[in-house]
Amino acid sequence: MLSTSFSIYHLEFYLLIFARIAGVVSVAPIYGTRGVPRRIRVGFGLCIALVVVSAIEYTPLEYTTIFGFTILLVKELLLGLSVGFASNLCMSVINLSGMFIDREIGLTMVTAFDPTTNASTTISADFYNYMVLVIMLCTNMHYFIISAICDSFQVIPVGGAVFDGASLYTIAITFMQEYFIIAFRIALPIFISITLCNVILGVLAKTAPQMNMFSVGIELKLILGLLVMVVTVMYIPNITENVYRLTEDIVLNVLKTMY
Repeated sequence: MLSTSFSIYHLEFYLLIFARIAGVVSVAPIYGTRGVPRRIRVGFGLCIALVVVSAIEYTPLEYTTIFGFTILLVKELLLGLSVGFASNLCMSVINLSGMFIDREIGLTMVTAFDPTTNASTTISADFYNYMVLVIMLCTNMHYFIISAICDSFQVIPVGGAVFDGASLYTIAITFMQEYFIIAFRIALPIFISITLCNVILGVLAKTAPQMNMFSVGIELKLILGLLVMVVTVMYIPNITENVYRLTEDIVLNVLKTMY
């Protein structure tokens, strides 16, 4: 049951909760994009922190000086940033797979400025990224991020975060393996079709050397790649499910290393 009592003595407790939530909201996917104004993110974090501080039991903090309170504040902020950054890294799998696809079909040089990441990305990466974001919004992925950070207060008490560097290193290595495997699986249909196209063009170049296979191959690979993307667009929900599962596993594993 929510508690409506709030006094000045709970202010330090509230600030630590807000620091953890603000770290997540500032870098997490959907919330941390540049399309969301900073004032909205700050106000959203303040509201969520107010709900959390009313729902959990107040416990006195163990510190002596202002320097000790600053350390607790930094620890909570780092915890939130770690969770938000881990979930944001999972979304970069889509960008990597889009780069693989554009490299195969010859659209590597065609880049566009993505205002959400403030970086230049390829066209296929933008297409898959926005499609996955829309599906995640429809499947309440943004609720999972908030529920994960709110549930973390039940597992990791306020001011009780303990960072295990060895476990975080293991999680990072495991994530890098999954990162390239999932990205390559997404681009695998394009990779197979373009490889077969290159084999056919190589055979035709030997049998009919008077034909300019280089100029023909550029248009052929582009058309074939776009056709395969249209055919495989029905599997984007499956891609979203894999990214969602990866995000869930990474976030939970990161939280387990901090208590």
